[in-house]
Amino acid sequence: MNNILIIAPYETMVQQAERMIKSSNIPFTVIPGNLKENLNEIRTCINQGAKILISRGGTAQALRNTFDLPVIEIPVTSVDILMALSKASEQGFKKIAFITTLNILFQAQHFKNIMDLDLQFVPCQDVNEIPEMVKHLIEDGGIEAVVGDVVATQQAVNHGIYGCLLESGPMSLQMALNEASTILKSMEKEKARLKQLETILNFTTEAVLTIDSDENVSVYNTSAERIFGVPINQVLGRKLDECLPESRLNKILSIHNEEKNILLKINGKKIICNRVPIIIHGRFHGTVAIFQEIRDIQNLEMNIRTRLNEKGLVAKQTFKDIQGSSPEIIKCINRARQYARSNGTVLIYGETGTGKEIFAQSIHNESKRAKGPFVSVNCAALSESLLESELFGYVEGTFTGAVKGGKMGLFELAHGGTLFLDELGEISLNFQAKLLRVLQEKEVRRVGGDRLIPIDVRIICATNRDLREEVRLGRFREDLYYRLSVLELPLIPLRQRKDDIVPMALSFLKSECIKEQKVLFWPQDQLFDCLKSYDWFGNARELQNFIERLVICAEDGEELKESKLLELLAEKKGKLCEKGGQNFDELQITFSKQFEEMENQLWKQLLERYNGNRDRLCMDFGISKTTLWRKLNIHK
Repeated sequence: MNNILIIAPYETMVQQAERMIKSSNIPFTVIPGNLKENLNEIRTCINQGAKILISRGGTAQALRNTFDLPVIEIPVTSVDILMALSKASEQGFKKIAFITTLNILFQAQHFKNIMDLDLQFVPCQDVNEIPEMVKHLIEDGGIEAVVGDVVATQQAVNHGIYGCLLESGPMSLQMALNEASTILKSMEKEKARLKQLETILNFTTEAVLTIDSDENVSVYNTSAERIFGVPINQVLGRKLDECLPESRLNKILSIHNEEKNILLKINGKKIICNRVPIIIHGRFHGTVAIFQEIRDIQNLEMNIRTRLNEKGLVAKQTFKDIQGSSPEIIKCINRARQYARSNGTVLIYGETGTGKEIFAQSIHNESKRAKGPFVSVNCAALSESLLESELFGYVEGTFTGAVKGGKMGLFELAHGGTLFLDELGEISLNFQAKLLRVLQEKEVRRVGGDRLIPIDVRIICATNRDLREEVRLGRFREDLYYRLSVLELPLIPLRQRKDDIVPMALSFLKSECIKEQKVLFWPQDQLFDCLKSYDWFGNARELQNFIERLVICAEDGEELKESKLLELLAEKKGKLCEKGGQNFDELQITFSKQFEEMENQLWKQLLERYNGNRDRLCMDFGISKTTLWRKLNIHK
């Protein structure tokens, strides 16, 4: 079906239109007759795709009153009027009435001045007025002929006088077609623009809601459906306070001034709203409001930070990577799993090589922040000024060599995730104050900058120092200690869980063989029991280094023997020193064990004297509960 439909009220126009179909480059369809005769056929064409109607006179007027479509009027030119009047005049009539609807008469009265005729120009408001007007002019006015549209001329004939049809020529019809084509192109452009706008509205993550001056909702996209929980068909075209009464938006959107970052709570969700009123020539025409969930903004910010800083800020290790099955390590793992479910700050105590970072990564990977970044920094490895710029970032031009555009700090990089501060006990008192402020305010200021940047970071700290003792000695801030020690996790040294030494050694051995691409053999796992005789003060790290050296020094395909292990153990302490039939290592191990046993018994006796009151014992002797726990559990 063509988009342009011509309703031709008389036969001559039908013939003109049919001739033009063959020659015109504008496609159209023609229906003969008027609205009353062809209403059903016109409706069928409209249902099949007709978008613009073309007609003339009373038929055009009736089409406008019936259909909500553009109606193009076929114009009546001066030539058309002159030809109709000449035709009536040639029949010998001098007293002629020119009767038609208002929309067809334009400046026709000027013809009275150029033709020797007694002309009466009678415009009618509606086509239904024409029959009565014709009758009145004939009976009371002595009219001899009538010039007009189909209705007027038909009435003239019915009353026995001459009726001359006012016809529009081919040029007039072409003018109407050209106008219809122009409007059709504009309609298609507008439709495409609206489709683009609809696509933008429905694919944006922000909710868009607009109201008109009467507070009726005129725009409501799919994101708005999600936020407000009300379908679009229950909102569009309705009063705002009727369709979304619980949101109380009518009070917010009726204010006629622009406002950004309005915090709302809708359906239990925290929402940010930006309001922009539409005011043209001082008159209010409605309001556009943009809504976005704070959670979506935070997720978007996290994604942007992650993409801009793709530096592998990922925790790779989990609790499954922690080697050992002794009761001591299982207890530590279970406690760490409990801490992972929380969002509190974790303080990990442990000697060098006990696996503090493995536990930190494992806690992160089992927490709600597992999808966020894991950022690690060794506080002891950096000077105070460098540590400050690394943690807090800096703005451009802060110091010589500063990166152009500034640099994002580790706190910002860890936003939405976890920041692991290793060797925290090494930082200065001055820097401790700066760190405390960040932890309390949850915002950072880059070095050299003046803008505060909010952060959402979980802190995990690690140290091999007794921070409670450091506080007593004035080397660590007490307020920072209590801020950090919400959840304490003491890690047991390897020498106090010797049952884990052989499993750990075997795990390291397999990894190192793969790394060095060697195949080694050993008759049974008990071969490595000799490793239990060494205290491994460097803990897992020292054991791993020992196994790495063992693999490097072994030949591919070699069968390992106990003598090889003992030889390497002896080399760790230099040459053997014979003393009373014992070497230096044996003496050291014996002395270490005797000292630990004596210290353990002493603390147990003190605890008995305090009737089991550990708090009072720790207070009187100036030690932490963690230190006391270690002293009492050396051989458990």
